[in-house]
Amino acid sequence: MEVPGKKRDSDLDKCSADATVFCQPCGEGGKRAVAQGFCQTCEEYMCAPCVEYHRRLKMSRNHILLSKDKMPSFYQSTKKSAIADKEYCNNHPMEMIKFYCPTHGALGCDDCVVLDHRSCKVDYIADVAKEFVTGKEFRELEPSIKRVEDLLSAFISNVKEIFGDVKNQSKVEIDKLRKFRAEINTYLDRREKELLDNIEKIKTEDENVLIALKTDCEMMKTGLDAMRKEVTSGDVSVNQQYVAARRGRKELRGIRDEMEKIVGRMKARKYQFTKNVDTERLLGSKMGLGTLDVAGEFRKNVQVPDRSTVTWKNEADINVRAPQDQETCYISGLALLSPGLFLLTDYGNNCAKLVDVTTRNVTSRIKIPHCPWDVCVLPDNQAAVTLPGKSMIQLLSTKGGKLSRGKKIKVSSDGRGIAYYNNRLYVSYASNASIEIMTLDGHVISTFQKDDGRHIFKCPYYLTVSASTPPTLYVSDCTAHNVIQLSLDGKALREYSDKKLKYPLSVVAVGPGQLLVCGYGSHNVMLLTERDGKMTEILGDKDGVTYPYSVSFCPYTRTIVVGMLRNDSLMKVFSVN
Repeated sequence: MEVPGKKRDSDLDKCSADATVFCQPCGEGGKRAVAQGFCQTCEEYMCAPCVEYHRRLKMSRNHILLSKDKMPSFYQSTKKSAIADKEYCNNHPMEMIKFYCPTHGALGCDDCVVLDHRSCKVDYIADVAKEFVTGKEFRELEPSIKRVEDLLSAFISNVKEIFGDVKNQSKVEIDKLRKFRAEINTYLDRREKELLDNIEKIKTEDENVLIALKTDCEMMKTGLDAMRKEVTSGDVSVNQQYVAARRGRKELRGIRDEMEKIVGRMKARKYQFTKNVDTERLLGSKMGLGTLDVAGEFRKNVQVPDRSTVTWKNEADINVRAPQDQETCYISGLALLSPGLFLLTDYGNNCAKLVDVTTRNVTSRIKIPHCPWDVCVLPDNQAAVTLPGKSMIQLLSTKGGKLSRGKKIKVSSDGRGIAYYNNRLYVSYASNASIEIMTLDGHVISTFQKDDGRHIFKCPYYLTVSASTPPTLYVSDCTAHNVIQLSLDGKALREYSDKKLKYPLSVVAVGPGQLLVCGYGSHNVMLLTERDGKMTEILGDKDGVTYPYSVSFCPYTRTIVVGMLRNDSLMKVFSVN
């Protein structure tokens, strides 16, 4: 364990044999004993029994103890910490923050380093703070806060607009209801009240949700303002600025993660009043005035973070080879199961694995009947894996973080890519260049192969359903060197290509209107932006990406993982720098 900067205080080496100093712990208990040692960590004089007890106690056994001949004759107990007066450790409230672990992005005290970062290379804040505060990373923090603040302002504006839509639609629909109500007799008063109450209930619920959403955005914005003031304050030491910056970066990542979730929350139920035909024919009908039907949602085009401008840091590779593996791992499919936990298909060893990028370990492995290709996550702790050589889909259980096999679904020959959306499976076939939509029990609902008599694909290997509105299907056409966007009923909408993208394989949606695409032949990962059709290389040769087959993204940890063909069983991991 490397703990740079942990040195004895030179002030403590000044001592006098003539001075009589007494044990401070004993003094607290009303006793008087001559001190036989000094704890530099606790800054206290101790008698021989207290020194011995201090060495045995778990929480203090790693403290720096000076013998009687080395202890200072005088030590000012009000001496301030090298870090700050009030920067105490969250995990050990009695200890001061002294270290930062770059591996885990965590601030901590002596105890934290010993207990949680024994194998890490940690920074001693007093040694690195000044250089950090004058460096590029610190200077970039305030602009990052500003960018996030601007996005939150846009979110708040959109919430206000949806709030107005909710109010306006309630007035319009109530007017329609009452106009129809005027045509019938008082018998329908009771039914009218029920519908009005229902409208009010939905309106109130949606307003409450939007108010909460607006409040969340405003609170995060307030937090950013406080963070900026703390970071840019000239009245504090560089050490405090360092701590504030490190804490700010962590809090900023948390705010970004919350913003990812806010995009999905920024909506309200859309409804409309529909006349009941039976009521029109017979005023005595039990159906009443009509029904209140969900007609869609109010949504606004929300600006999402531009990942093409983000710098990605290459973390340590993860070796996904398990003891049971006989061959080099061939990561043909990747899917995010939960924050930091990825499910992968190992084509080379006929198995599926769970990999935790936080602990950097394979946490579960299961043998599969044949070479698996692609994988997607299903509801209720399930996943689906394509087995091209067996012409089937193998369902897996992921419950409790352990993999087990479920039922098999027979499909057409050479099923490759697989995606899930709205209780349907989407499967691509390379041999006959088509896509099938099927139920979870394998019943084929429709097949996409041609559009207006023209073949849509040449070799569709992978596919995904985007998070755009309305949802669309993206298919990587390997030999055509492009990505094709289709409506969910099979109509070709747009083709995306770029001279830097060769033999595209895995494609995955990473947010509204943004996708990642593996360029197998171009040795890169491209970011596709739906709005302008632009493709940007975000990872390439310089990042160690060669023959990438599969890619996935975790919005919670802001991590990209890449599986490659010739990588000696290593999975590449990249995080926001």
